[in-house]
Amino acid sequence: TYVVPDELWPDVAIGKRVLVPVRNREITGYIIEMDQDKASPDYELREIKDLLDQAPLFNQDIVPFFKWMAAYYMCPVGMVIQSALPSGLNTLSFKSGAITARGIEAIKLPGLAPDQKSMLIWVKENPGKRLPSPLYRFYRLERDGLITIELNKTKRRTGPLTRTYVRYRGDQDVKDILNAGDIVLKADNEAAFLECLMSEEGLPLKELCERFSNGGYLADKWARKGVLEKYLKEVPRQSPVHEAVTTDTLPVSLSGQQIDCLSAMKKGMDKGKFSTFLLYGVTGSGKTEVYYNAISHAISLNRQAILLVPEIALTIFTEGLFRSRLGNRVAVFHSGLSEGERYEQWMMMAKGEIDLVIGARSALFAPLSRLGLIIVDEEYDSSYKQEEPPRYQARDAAVARGKIGNAVVVLGAGTPSVQSYHNAEKGQYQLLSMPERVENRPLPNIKIVDMKTALEMGRTNKQTLLSPVLRNALIDNFEKRKQSILFLNRRGFSKIYLCPACGESVKCPNCDLTLTYHLHARELLCHYCEYRIMPENKCLLCRHEGMIPYGFGTEKLEHELADSIPYARIARFDRDSTRKKGQINSILKSFSMHELDILVGTQMVTKGYDFPDVTLVGVVSADLSLNFPDFRAGERTFQIISQVAGRAGRGVDKGQVIIQTFNPMHYAIESARRHDYKSFYEREIQMREMLSYPPFGYLACIRFSGNVKKAVQAEAGKIAGEMKAILASWPKKGKTIQVLGPAEAPLAKLRGKYRWQILLKSKNSNVLHYFLERIKDASVTKLKGSGVSMMIDIDPYQML
Repeated sequence: TYVVPDELWPDVAIGKRVLVPVRNREITGYIIEMDQDKASPDYELREIKDLLDQAPLFNQDIVPFFKWMAAYYMCPVGMVIQSALPSGLNTLSFKSGAITARGIEAIKLPGLAPDQKSMLIWVKENPGKRLPSPLYRFYRLERDGLITIELNKTKRRTGPLTRTYVRYRGDQDVKDILNAGDIVLKADNEAAFLECLMSEEGLPLKELCERFSNGGYLADKWARKGVLEKYLKEVPRQSPVHEAVTTDTLPVSLSGQQIDCLSAMKKGMDKGKFSTFLLYGVTGSGKTEVYYNAISHAISLNRQAILLVPEIALTIFTEGLFRSRLGNRVAVFHSGLSEGERYEQWMMMAKGEIDLVIGARSALFAPLSRLGLIIVDEEYDSSYKQEEPPRYQARDAAVARGKIGNAVVVLGAGTPSVQSYHNAEKGQYQLLSMPERVENRPLPNIKIVDMKTALEMGRTNKQTLLSPVLRNALIDNFEKRKQSILFLNRRGFSKIYLCPACGESVKCPNCDLTLTYHLHARELLCHYCEYRIMPENKCLLCRHEGMIPYGFGTEKLEHELADSIPYARIARFDRDSTRKKGQINSILKSFSMHELDILVGTQMVTKGYDFPDVTLVGVVSADLSLNFPDFRAGERTFQIISQVAGRAGRGVDKGQVIIQTFNPMHYAIESARRHDYKSFYEREIQMREMLSYPPFGYLACIRFSGNVKKAVQAEAGKIAGEMKAILASWPKKGKTIQVLGPAEAPLAKLRGKYRWQILLKSKNSNVLHYFLERIKDASVTKLKGSGVSMMIDIDPYQML
């Protein structure tokens, strides 16, 4: 709580950022509550230093949602708001140092401690730069008069886009200026320059320089004479508009099942009250058209809508479809935009200029004051869970925002999450079903290739990714001038760079994981911390020459395809091939225009794209997701196979899907082969209930990390002991929480930090949160000075 100075009261408002003092520095804060009549507390309140915004960045309606997020996911509300807002807005402070004359002399003295000498040298060589932590070491140097420490502020990296304009200063007639006796026009075009400005309120300096070769000189000359003035004017950025990737328009006439589902949604919106629908429609059933009509109905009621999609690539695809029908009152919001573009889109939403926001999970925070509809497409997708703080699940948070704001929430999926389908069975959500494809098109035939049998019979070898069945199907599809999609959820060329003599592989020094070989970039790369090195031919352990790449990835698959079908036009669609801006749209557009024959990709290709000429889909290795140490591994495998299979046969011709696996009898793969969600769900829900996993229980993961392995293990053990002691003191509630661990994390070292974790299970979410609050408060003191940090992940998805 801070006091607002009298001079700032007329301008303060909820949703604006302020500069506030915290201890001996200044940070950015957010106004979320105001009370002019509130009695002052017994202690002294500090004053707000400055107001950073002219217009609010969010409205009062969204503040309860921010508070809910902070409470449920156990993080500060400021962190939630900072995560919601466009990056680059915050004004931060940091401390820098400058060496004194006494400090320079001290470096030369022999009695100075080595660590102090190295710190003094660092300050001398890095004046004005941020002092590295811990700062108390530098405070000692300052106390001894060896350095001085200053507080610095960083400028925000984004904000309104401004351009320099030129105009006349006051009311002046150009004829009077030109006829004045003391005016000398040296340049031939000077009169034309002045006349052109007279007919305009103001022109961009850049435009004047394009019209007149000496425009910059003339603007400066007449500004010095007091005739013209330069000023900054806020101008709109070029919106990140994407055209429709596919040339096919969405069907206009709805089927009976679409009409029934849409009717239920409209009734919910007409009531103006919160309700949640689970739209279960098989791939190709026309969910997108239902979304469009539901959004149009919300807009007709003077309400706004949010449409969440799991991937940035799908945002671009979806934006083109909706913008072509809804016009320019559509905004996009995701991390793929530049900081300036995100700011521009955000402010358009905050000003009420937008009817529909399309984006990945961060679009859920859109500052819409008339929100009436939230749609979460492919609601099962793990991409909706954020792994960095605040660690929220956008699907669950969407339901919470709908409840807080009396909006209708639609969770759409071709393969609903077990949790959502269970909620529908219990009556928490209203189930809407679309079991048939548009125009009664058949679902694709799915064929399973048992790779164990193929290897045993010599039909393929360990170094070949494509079985004869899949290779021949690709050749046949190419000869028919049809398109194919191949899915392999592993980037790079080879997973391991191996010494054939001693078996040693090259590992990441920060993560203790093998580096992936990338052929195109000619480098070994860690996919977790981005550490990269050039591949060496000589083994560092045994000095053998002849290191070899071993394993497979999308790059290797692309090369094998080029050898098998040399005339095919092939493109790769993964994070590596789409790093540059515009590459996602370019690849999708080329595939839509049939300028490509085969698209190879990671899970990016499995999403809800509609390419009518795709008649063959190949799943190169269905086992990658099955082998994850996670109770959701079977669910993810079923979903990802079903979704990528749904890309086939969406046009006139029937589709075919070929799945390569070493586990052909696994229930997830077998259910996907039969397009049988119900049998998969019944098998999966039994296992979940038996083990008290979600949706029959709640999970929380407490992760410990630090630079010293033994310290991390020891502190995790201490906190686990504290947990068990607290639970033992609770006669009844203590029995409702189960503590599993501590145990070393599957990824034992990540980004230079050693990791241990504890998993908590409970059937009561409120009890679990209460318990975690007690542990969190107690742990802050216990971990202080240990070099070990602790984080809490509510409803964890990644157990690695």
